[in-house]
Amino acid sequence: MKLKKKTAMFLSFAVGTVMFASTAMAEVVSKSGYDQLKDSVKYTADSLTGKVSNYTMDMSFVVKSNGTVVSSETSLGKYDVSKQAYETTSTSTDGPNKRENYSYVDKNNYIGKNSDQNVYYVTEYTSPQENHSFKNPFKEKQAGDVERIADALVGNLKDSVIVTQNPDGSKELSGTLNESQIPALINAIVSLQSKNEFGNGRGSESYLPKITKDIFVKEIKGKMVTSKDGLIQSVLGTGVISGKDDAGKEHTITFELLGKVSNVNSTSVKKPDLSGKTVEKTVEKDYSKLSNPQKFIGKYKTDILIEKDGKFQKIGEKFVDIQEINETSVSGRYYEEYAKGFESYGSNKKDFKFSGKFGEDHFNAPFTASTSSGNNIKGDIYIDQHSAKVNFSINQNMNSNMLSDSQFSRIFD
Repeated sequence: MKLKKKTAMFLSFAVGTVMFASTAMAEVVSKSGYDQLKDSVKYTADSLTGKVSNYTMDMSFVVKSNGTVVSSETSLGKYDVSKQAYETTSTSTDGPNKRENYSYVDKNNYIGKNSDQNVYYVTEYTSPQENHSFKNPFKEKQAGDVERIADALVGNLKDSVIVTQNPDGSKELSGTLNESQIPALINAIVSLQSKNEFGNGRGSESYLPKITKDIFVKEIKGKMVTSKDGLIQSVLGTGVISGKDDAGKEHTITFELLGKVSNVNSTSVKKPDLSGKTVEKTVEKDYSKLSNPQKFIGKYKTDILIEKDGKFQKIGEKFVDIQEINETSVSGRYYEEYAKGFESYGSNKKDFKFSGKFGEDHFNAPFTASTSSGNNIKGDIYIDQHSAKVNFSINQNMNSNMLSDSQFSRIFD
């Protein structure tokens, strides 16, 4: 399910973080409730991104203002982990507006359709694409920092959650926090986000009242059910926020979230048959890496300028000559030429060969080079896939009235 970015962000602060913290209240002395929660979350993330073959996920999210539904979204997603493919159908409402969507994604295709148009939009990739829906977030670099923040937010909350062990080995973690138990930091974050997002006329937020003062989290409730192995089977969460608008009228905003995981290893994901359907097809190149790197071989230049007497004046040119390049590395020559009468600016002009390897983004290559005088120069070259230009920068001391420009344009004969 794709929640609206800002609503999802708000929920993650107002409900998710507090729920994560509140579940740590179980078993006061040993904190085993907290440990069990983290183990289940990590185990589920690991399972649904690699250990199981496939599964189905139902999600629903509802926002109410003073008891009236102002926004909702329900989705049914079928995921094939082994094939890196999934399909989802969803229905969303914003006030009186309703919208239905369908999408299918695998490594080589994207197929999408919404209720506004009776057209299937198909995108075919020229090379297989990594599907980020199957990446384990706990294996990302920042995962450790996020976990430490969550641990810190637990604070000294030590009660209010009940952990029930069922006869079949499954578990239920449930708990409630009222307004007196909500940490001040959570209330501060919620207050800030509410003022920025609600009632500002953007999407679903336009149907919410604009609360501006006395904002606080009134209540948090949650329940999680896990299998005997620790796989999360369902999550139910409710968050209630109270606040007043500029006129002093009090408003209550309620968030309700329900998620279920089912049909593990028995879910079928199939590419839809579009025979007889209206289809618009496009072919998309893989812009995550260099496409046809050989086309970047050649010379690039930019002007060397100074500011003199309140005007710009050209005093020379800088050149980058790319001589070899592939998907992993690039090498060539950098040099400068100064116009007659401005030779003094070139007393320390550069002329050196460089060689660098592309990093994780596949377009930027740091390098260390040596000049004829033996001085080391550090810099980097960035290949712009969408134009006949490169960015080339080096660490150097410049004359105070010289203007630096690191963008070089291709020279064509």
